[in-house]
Amino acid sequence: MITRSRPYLPPSLGILLAGEDGSTAARLQEEERMRATAFEAGRRRGLEEGLAQGRAEGAAEAREAAAGALEAEVAQRTSQGAHRAAQVLEQLLAARAADRRAMDADARAALVAALEAVLPSLLARAAGAEVAAMLAEALTERGEDVILLTAHPDTLAAIQAEGFPPPQEAPARLRLLPEPTMPPGSAEASWVSGGLIHRPDAMAARALAILGAPCASSDPSQEIEP
Repeated sequence: MITRSRPYLPPSLGILLAGEDGSTAARLQEEERMRATAFEAGRRRGLEEGLAQGRAEGAAEAREAAAGALEAEVAQRTSQGAHRAAQVLEQLLAARAADRRAMDADARAALVAALEAVLPSLLARAAGAEVAAMLAEALTERGEDVILLTAHPDTLAAIQAEGFPPPQEAPARLRLLPEPTMPPGSAEASWVSGGLIHRPDAMAARALAILGAPCASSDPSQEIEP
């Protein structure tokens, strides 16, 4: 009789690890539950962290946008304020320039009025000495020429009060001719080949014209040709 044996099959690892009360299956279920719990906790934590990061990034972008808008508004208002300030400054400078021109005009008018009141007396007072000096120079330079002096009677009196002409010069070389129509202080000295004109009133007119007085002027003294 021939006896055949079956091949040996070792028991599975689960059977070897499992006790009679099924503790291995319970342990596997617990491990699976723990893995699921940990996965769910990680998922929730990731969602919360992502949400917090998204909120932070959104808040940062909102703050950046608000700061940009505020900066643009400030820049616009600054530009408008600077433009307005420049306009006000130009208006102020224009007003000050107008005030300065008005003050200059008033000062010139006051100065001209004062000179017009004072100059005649000053010219009359200094006419004698000025004309005497002019005649002395003419008598020296003109040699033997006879000089004819034409002037207002008051001017001739002022010249004579200055001690001019010297007795030795009159009437040989100098002749005095009163002319009431001439302005006081003016004098004309003439000789055969020319002459001189002394016009202090013209000098005063030039000064007043420079200061703004509307009057014509000529040279205070000039040589005349025959």
